[in-house]
Amino acid sequence: MRSLLPAALLCCGLVACNGDAGESETNSLDLRDDAVENSEAASIADDELANVDDEDADEAAAVVDADAGADEAAAAADDSDFEFAPHSCVHSVDERRPRITKSSQERTKLVIRHVAKRLGLHNDFRKFLALIALRESSYQAGLVHRLSPDLNASYVSWRKMSTRYEDNPFADDPTLWQTYGLFGMNSNYFTLLWDKSADPRVLCDPIVDVLLYRRAAVRALRKINSGAIRCKDASGESFDITLEPTWFNIHRAVSGGKICPSKHEDRAATMRKYFVARATRSGFDPDGVVTMKMLGKEPTESEEGDAWDDQERMVMGLWEEIEAIENEEAEKLRAREEAKAARKAKRQRGGDDDE
Repeated sequence: MRSLLPAALLCCGLVACNGDAGESETNSLDLRDDAVENSEAASIADDELANVDDEDADEAAAVVDADAGADEAAAAADDSDFEFAPHSCVHSVDERRPRITKSSQERTKLVIRHVAKRLGLHNDFRKFLALIALRESSYQAGLVHRLSPDLNASYVSWRKMSTRYEDNPFADDPTLWQTYGLFGMNSNYFTLLWDKSADPRVLCDPIVDVLLYRRAAVRALRKINSGAIRCKDASGESFDITLEPTWFNIHRAVSGGKICPSKHEDRAATMRKYFVARATRSGFDPDGVVTMKMLGKEPTESEEGDAWDDQERMVMGLWEEIEAIENEEAEKLRAREEAKAARKAKRQRGGDDDE
């Protein structure tokens, strides 16, 4: 299992996904296409994003090896018992999305709450993630995004990015490299934040989605905080910009795939208008300052103290914790129903005695 992020990370802004660009579902293909071709990709190049400071490298990496000196034989035995089984997509690219149910939405909200708690995310970041999940997927996990802009953008991105996945067994099948999950993430870019050899459909797992959005946000914040960012205008002339580390700019970089201004700034203005309105309704300031501490860090062990040696074990461990919460809630509900039934039976017996 891979315990560290791949060295090659992102181009196209931070990562390109469906984003919120235009509540009217305007085509975001050009936004993603330009970001790869223009030198914005160079200004936020993979190597730059990989070069983090030693003191906070743990914030950008996946779960590190918790015990590098463990006995190799014991580790091999442990590996033989472990199976990474991320939650799968709920439909294929050729199928309509299933009907949304309240229970599935409630489970997604639980996933976001619990993972946010375990990562130590600031409450504003949790609200931020919930806002995007509501906008992009209506809290429905495991989606394959099938709007024409998503399908077109995914295919164009696969043509540009497939060489980055040279050793990936799924690299030659463009139908697999779609836009997935809670946050509408283009797998051609976000899979690099998980594992270059992974099945891109791993992005259908909602826990993976939260982890990857956080990793992308960490890189966006580092880039924003690094000082002047080199961009190019439509004529190819270079210029520098500086940005404030706000929730809106994090959203623009990660969900919109842009840090530098683009020829589609009218769409970016629309994105800002609706994002600001939704953020305000959700109870956080879209122009609030974001710090690295607010983005939390990935846990290296379970709540009981069992080590998670890699990101795959972290995901499966978090699912175990969520299922334990659900089982506990189910037991409480069962106990309440039994108590209610007992009270009703007692009242009925009392009525019979009176007769």
